Amino acid sequence: MPTPFAPFANLRMVWLRPTAARTSLREGMRATTEQVVIEAFAELQGPSGEQEAGARAIGAASVEGNITRWAVVPSGGTWLQAGTSWAWNTTGLRPAGLPRGEKLEAFMGKLSILPATTEGERGWLTLATLSGVGGIDAIVAAAAGDEFTGTFAAGR
Repeated sequence: MPTPFAPFANLRMVWLRPTAARTSLREGMRATTEQVVIEAFAELQGPSGEQEAGARAIGAASVEGNITRWAVVPSGGTWLQAGTSWAWNTTGLRPAGLPRGEKLEAFMGKLSILPATTEGERGWLTLATLSGVGGIDAIVAAAAGDEFTGTFAAGR
């Protein structure tokens, strides 16, 4: 069941999830990854208080939000495609293995116009916190999706 924030999603991130562990760094084995697209409802937090969600960021801004859905990008696809035929997980819970501190390429703006990125801002989002497990966090996550905070830096 989709989260209540799903209709308001305004942030798309891509995470390169490792699919195989490195066995030997001496051999220079490249880690294989898959693209996992994560969508969320997020708000920029400026030095003077809240800014309108999706507003153009100058420099870096703090972000707070809730994950609404995620999907693995099929082979040959790109993370900015509309994704209408992707198998979306709509629980609002983060994909397994997504760590805190991860730096994700991101687009903040009007997701309904993707793959066009004219009504938004591309940049990088560094995840500072992800909601915990158990207790009140488990109740909130089940109802509204995993919460996160981070820093969004505009530009590529």
